[in-house]
Amino acid sequence: MRAYVLIQTESHGEPLARRLMAIPGVLSAEDVSGAYDAVVLAGAGSTRHLVEQIIARILSLPGVTRALPAPLIRSLAGSPDTESLVGQGSNNRAA
Repeated sequence: MRAYVLIQTESHGEPLARRLMAIPGVLSAEDVSGAYDAVVLAGAGSTRHLVEQIIARILSLPGVTRALPAPLIRSLAGSPDTESLVGQGSNNRAA
């Protein structure tokens, strides 16, 4: 299973993505602005593994106050329709 994990910290603006990428099961990590400070895409064999291993490790990082999992139900990433839209966006430049 894959899940996004929305992460809040007590010190806003301090980069977290590099430390998150060191956690086994984290597929990608991004520092973001807004209500959350970082977003992770995690892969796990089960919900239990996600919560007990990956989210527990995220919550053990200094400054992390909350890690909210959002398991993926369906992803359109990589489908032909989204790939064509991405391609169109990069070609829409004024000549």
